[in-house]
Amino acid sequence: MVMTTGTPNLTDRGAAILCESAQAVKAAVDLPIQGQCEPPDEDLWFQRMKACGIDSLGMHLEAVTPEVRARIMPGKAGLTMARYMDAFDAAVAVFGRGQVSTYILAGLGDTAEAILEVSQHLIAKGVYPFVVPFVPITGTPLENHPAPTPAFMAQILPTLGAMLKQARLLSQDIKAGCAKCGACSALASYEV
Repeated sequence: MVMTTGTPNLTDRGAAILCESAQAVKAAVDLPIQGQCEPPDEDLWFQRMKACGIDSLGMHLEAVTPEVRARIMPGKAGLTMARYMDAFDAAVAVFGRGQVSTYILAGLGDTAEAILEVSQHLIAKGVYPFVVPFVPITGTPLENHPAPTPAFMAQILPTLGAMLKQARLLSQDIKAGCAKCGACSALASYEV
């Protein structure tokens, strides 16, 4: 099961709602759960989420360079990459290597090189970088933004898959979540 929050506030950033929700689900059924939120202001929330039954955690960068982050997601870009990296370290210490992941949307403007560079850094931390092609959705501000070409994805996925395989950080080992499912990206097929 995947539980996501959006950003209901700027302190716990949804961690409290995730805790309440995970406890309720786990009281009814033993089902692996991934919680998804932005890094909360206090790292103690990672321990709380784990104690409430969240098995894996997603904290989604979406874009990796300051320019693209500011243009595509100006509100979320206020949470710095440095805070994300610190939060990844703290979350991996609680959930374990390979049980923390992040969405990176290819095609928003980051270069393949930038995505791979950040992905290598994340892998070294024990974070699974789930690189997914951006898909424009009708009725949204980015409905006319083009999806990445297959050639662009081919610059990323084989190299990233090899990096994940070498690090033994595989989607099949994630307890729950989007990268475990893998339906939004062909990345898992490059981990073999």
